[in-house]
Amino acid sequence: MTVFCLAYNHEKYIRATFEGFIKQKTSFDFKVIVHDDASTDDTPNIIREYMEKYPDIFEAIFQEDNKYQKGIDIEDEYIFPKLGGKYVAVCEGDDYWTDPNKLQLQVDYMEKHPDCTLCVHNTEKMFEDGRSTGKSFNNSRRERDYSFEDIILSEPSAYFHFSSFMWRYDTLKHKNKAFAMDGIGDYPMALYLASIGYIHYIPKIMSRYRLNSIGSWSAAMESDNSKKVIQHKNIIKGLKSIDEYTKHRYSPVIRKAVSREKAKIMVLGNDYASLLRSPRCTAALFRTLTHKTVRKVSEKVQAVRGR
Repeated sequence: MTVFCLAYNHEKYIRATFEGFIKQKTSFDFKVIVHDDASTDDTPNIIREYMEKYPDIFEAIFQEDNKYQKGIDIEDEYIFPKLGGKYVAVCEGDDYWTDPNKLQLQVDYMEKHPDCTLCVHNTEKMFEDGRSTGKSFNNSRRERDYSFEDIILSEPSAYFHFSSFMWRYDTLKHKNKAFAMDGIGDYPMALYLASIGYIHYIPKIMSRYRLNSIGSWSAAMESDNSKKVIQHKNIIKGLKSIDEYTKHRYSPVIRKAVSREKAKIMVLGNDYASLLRSPRCTAALFRTLTHKTVRKVSEKVQAVRGR
């Protein structure tokens, strides 16, 4: 099987990521392909260090200029052509796996369940400095399966994190362009895999996700509302493309997901008057918010109504 790791200015974190790979106890061999997107810190040297120490495990792609900033899909352009084996797993260079049996547990499940197209597990959320937030992605303590409808009606990455993904290589050798969402990788990937099979969730924390790490996409998004608006518009565009591709099989749930994204754009623009006039958007939004956030939004909507 193949594991891929995307790295950019991750010198503070990537040793933990690599150690999580090395400590895996498996009955099979696996290769780790590391893509460094022209890091300006010591990340490339750390990658080379591990390549020299573990030549049978690590392989690297070093870019001379940053491809992400040029809008190039790194996975499709550079990673996917190098993948091989029966299964693929992923962990970015600021996150890491915590359970040495992670890969084996996921492969064991997928070997016994050929209709499962994506196997995931729970992930702990940590602060940038490695301290635990005390929170994880999924509160469920039981194994369960997720359908396309489950995923599309959830927040992107609501149930599981990218570091938990394992899929069959022959089901996703390259991305399906009908499921593309500019700047977003894991959500449309999960939707595609759920549309051709089902997603199985293992209720065990086997990785850690670092919030707002240096050089991360989430940190850039957190500081810029305009980028968030663009993200939601890209999701809407992608959802409409998926609706066409699936011949409107999922239209009812896709319409609800589109309404949710439109509502988020209204909230980001403080356009509570439009939210008030769009009960469908409001209902779709409230399904995905915490009670505390629902109260805040409701108060602003009521303030508009009372004018």
